[in-house]
Amino acid sequence: MLVMLDATLAALALIAVQADLNAPLEDAQWVVSSYLIAMAVSLPTSTWFGNRFGHGRIWGAALAVFIAASIGCAFAASLETLIAARIAQGLAAGILLPTGHAILIAGAERDQIGRVLGVVGTLISLAAAIGPGIGGWLVDVASWRWLFWINVPLGAIAAVWAAKVMPGGVAQHGLKLPMGQLFLIVTGLPLALYGASEIASRYPSGNGWLSIGGGAMLLMLFIAVARTSKSSLLALELMRNPQFRASSLLAVGNSANLFGGLLLFPLYFHAKGMSHSQIGVMLLFMGAGTSCALYLAGHFVDRFGPRPVVLAGAAMLAVSAAPFALVSVPSDIAAVFMFVRGIGLAWTTNPTTAAAYAAVDRKDIGGAATLVNIVQRVSGALGAVAVVATIGWLDAGAGHGEVRAMGLMVVLPLLQAWWGTYLTGYRAMREPG
Repeated sequence: MLVMLDATLAALALIAVQADLNAPLEDAQWVVSSYLIAMAVSLPTSTWFGNRFGHGRIWGAALAVFIAASIGCAFAASLETLIAARIAQGLAAGILLPTGHAILIAGAERDQIGRVLGVVGTLISLAAAIGPGIGGWLVDVASWRWLFWINVPLGAIAAVWAAKVMPGGVAQHGLKLPMGQLFLIVTGLPLALYGASEIASRYPSGNGWLSIGGGAMLLMLFIAVARTSKSSLLALELMRNPQFRASSLLAVGNSANLFGGLLLFPLYFHAKGMSHSQIGVMLLFMGAGTSCALYLAGHFVDRFGPRPVVLAGAAMLAVSAAPFALVSVPSDIAAVFMFVRGIGLAWTTNPTTAAAYAAVDRKDIGGAATLVNIVQRVSGALGAVAVVATIGWLDAGAGHGEVRAMGLMVVLPLLQAWWGTYLTGYRAMREPG
């Protein structure tokens, strides 16, 4: 809940951060992107840390770091300091997500995975739905800094509760962290993503091409080393599974749509003259749609397989975004479309994740969770970069770039629908009965 809430509230606060810290959008968007990139950097280590120290123990340590970094965000006096604290938050979040998923999925039967993810996702999205409404009000009456203070009491409650109920897990003392692979991926990923953002900006520099080229070379070297090593940092062999590979490809479009939308819609509504409180209410409707639809999505996935659910969700995403790109939508009608968008997000993201987990053996759940989350975070960062770049390209000094960029929220679901056709039903992989 904290991880998703933080991504939502940071996007909501971006406009206030820009004004308070006097930063252009191209720089301020790193408040969102740096968090996602840092998550992608720490995600590859989550499986090793979980196996080495026990998933429950490392989950608790990551939660403590997340709370401390949230305090750092609240006290940040400059954009650079805020981004540094967001990086620390993201590094901790990159451990929290997959270890939490691994603990949950390991305790579920294969034919219950969709419903387990649906129950957990409903609670997460419910908090993410309520959060923007409260967060928008806090920004209007107090400061964007209070959005980070929210994490402190919630994190403290989670820490105390986890100390009582969270299993520590089994520690494997003989494991060694492959430092060479770790260096390649923690330098290659940020370098490539930074290069992509530079190339996509309105005023690209030669450094962008150098960065993306260097990052790509380091990542290719990582893949080559990991595939031939006895101790691989990532379970890349899972990509040989057609169902897992198709799910991972679909996750690219899902996360780009989700996080790109979390950045674009607040900017769009602000350009239409809405206050932070009103923008928070719009995001609340989106989160409410997701909350209402997640459990039902999990039930449908377990019964019919992921493909039809994903295709229906992609259609909802395209239909709900199209009016914003074409006409001026009244606020009451906009709330309805945001609710439908929330349903579409639930019906694309949940089935994709469930299909990925159902495609692998139980012993590989931890590695699968890490790969799925890396794909989601990297794609989310690319989605945020694409939104900022599209606004800049289409604005051209005339304004209304946020409105024109809404076309991206229509195109992405069409790609999601296309990729969703490659998903197969996973009922055939379920145990008898």
